[in-house]
Amino acid sequence: MKRGIFAVVFILVLFAITSWGSAKQFEIKLQCVYPEKAYVGQTTKFIQERVEALTNGNVKIKIFWPDQLVKTNEALDALQKGMIDGYTGSLLYFSGVVPEVNCEWIPFAWENPHEVTILYKEHGWLELMRKATDKHGVYYVSPISVASMGLLTKFPVKKMEDIKGKKIRAVGMEAKIIEALGGAPVSIPGAEQYMALKLGVVDGTDYPFYTIGNYKFYEVVSHIIRPALHSPGIVEFLLNKKLYQELPKEYQEAINKAGWEAWLRTAELSVKWDEEAYELCRQKNVTIIDLEPKEVERFRTATLPLWDSLARDSNISQQMVENLKNYLKSKGIKLQ
Repeated sequence: MKRGIFAVVFILVLFAITSWGSAKQFEIKLQCVYPEKAYVGQTTKFIQERVEALTNGNVKIKIFWPDQLVKTNEALDALQKGMIDGYTGSLLYFSGVVPEVNCEWIPFAWENPHEVTILYKEHGWLELMRKATDKHGVYYVSPISVASMGLLTKFPVKKMEDIKGKKIRAVGMEAKIIEALGGAPVSIPGAEQYMALKLGVVDGTDYPFYTIGNYKFYEVVSHIIRPALHSPGIVEFLLNKKLYQELPKEYQEAINKAGWEAWLRTAELSVKWDEEAYELCRQKNVTIIDLEPKEVERFRTATLPLWDSLARDSNISQQMVENLKNYLKSKGIKLQ
């Protein structure tokens, strides 16, 4: 009897091992728009490790860095066509195709990553962004926080008039914000900004404050302007829709889990990244300018018309703006 039970157990264990060992394996070719040393690059490596761990090694992500597979401005088309399987970076480069991404960049819309977490999970933004990218053959896995993001400049800004006519690197919604503030937006890929700032092609950039150190921007800018336009800024983790649909459900769930863990991790680290940036500014003699409250209100007032403009872009954009307004209303915040 015992021998028979042992034989059955042995067969079941052998079957389980054989079945697991024969599980179909997948490799995802993912391009990150940012360099490996950037925090989004590090977050991409975190996603890689978590996906492999959650799928017991059956889904592996192979990371490629800027321009190794495709140029930044070709990434969405490459993702749609399956030339690459995954993407970490900003959809702002492709806001002409996916206008809903501009809603993720509404200035002064939230004060911290916790509020953004509530928007995505409790006010429908995650599902709305998935609907927005779905029609383009792309699956939106999760947002990624890039900490506070705002003006890094070669000139002081103490009032809105100081921005007038200045060339500021900005894309998508960022460009609309700079225009609303009187500046002249210039579209340049993130990896090319250092030289553009050094050579005077642009006078400043709307970018994460932590890049003052990570990109050595302290060598080419002289000021950080607070408050940030975005607290935090948001980029995305995306997959080719067809590939995602071909994955077994448990692998899909693992990828979604890894993506959301990446969001929570970056949201938590945002404060630390900001403080490190400010400390480096003090060490490198980069001046931090805090706008006067009255001037902050002028900035807000100048950018408020963008909200209604965004809402007209698509039905999904309209829902996102309305959801945001309802959230702010629940906090007792009135929009003029």
